[in-house]
Order: sequence, then C-alpha cells, then structure tokens
Amino acid sequence: MKKIFLPVLAACAMLFSCTNEAAKPAVADTFSLDSAKAAIAASNATYGACFATGDSVAFVSHYTSDACINPSNMPKMCGPQAVNGFFTGGYKMGIRNLKLTTAEVMGGKDAVVETGSYEVLGDKGVSFDKGKFIVVWKEENGKWKMHRDIWNTDMPAVAPVK
Repeated sequence: MKKIFLPVLAACAMLFSCTNEAAKPAVADTFSLDSAKAAIAASNATYGACFATGDSVAFVSHYTSDACINPSNMPKMCGPQAVNGFFTGGYKMGIRNLKLTTAEVMGGKDAVVETGSYEVLGDKGVSFDKGKFIVVWKEENGKWKMHRDIWNTDMPAVAPVK
C-alpha cells in the first residue's frame, strides 16, 4: 500500500501546486499613462524656464543619463556633457525660455512618446523660432525623463549666400 500511496501523493501534490500557481493573480502593472502625462507636463513647465535662470544643471536633469538630442541643423548630441553644451550655446545666443505645447502622449511602462510644438523665446518674450518635436520619455530612478529628443523648425529655410 505504501508503494502505491507515495507516488499518488506526490502526483497530487504536484497537481495542486500547479493549480495553485495558476490561480494566483498576476502581478499588477503599476504603469499609469495619466501619471506619466502629469509628470511630463510638470517637467515641461520647468524645462524651458532653466534658460531664464541660466541653470544648466536643472536643464540637464530633465534628461536620462544616456539621453540623445537631435537639434535642427546639427548632428546628434548624446550624454550629459553634450546636452549641457547645447544649453550653454543656446543661452549665449539669447534663449531665455521655451514654450512647449503637447499634442499627444502615448506608450507604456518601457517608454512614452510625446509629440507637440515649441516656441523659442528670448528677452521680453521675443520669438526666435517655432516648430514641432517628438520626445521619447523613459523612467529613470523613479522619474520620467527625456531619453530621445528631436525637433525641427517651421521657419522658412534661409536662402544660401551667393
């Protein structure tokens, strides 16, 4: 009897353990697109204002540690030093604010994509440039940050000098 009972008991134990595993609820996905949208809106509200104060550290902190930016008429620039160099150049040119208007935000826990329009402003709100952008956002250390950033102008191209 023991010889038959032990294999049956083992088979039952395996059957119930598999059944119990299947009955366990899946781990809840904590991603919320609404929360990501709110974090992006908050970041956008402070991003352009960094130019008003000349705060390159705060500007760079809006990006992931391995971010790349793709400015109009320039090669791709990656990493905090490159992003800081871009900020410094823009500040020296007179940029004092960026107005960002989000058109749409979509994605999931691995990445969120934002599209919209921008306006570059100088002293006294003088407009330097207007255009559109696409940003890929990633969560880094619990904060949504820009990971890939590309923009291009809506302004007419400058005619070549003859």
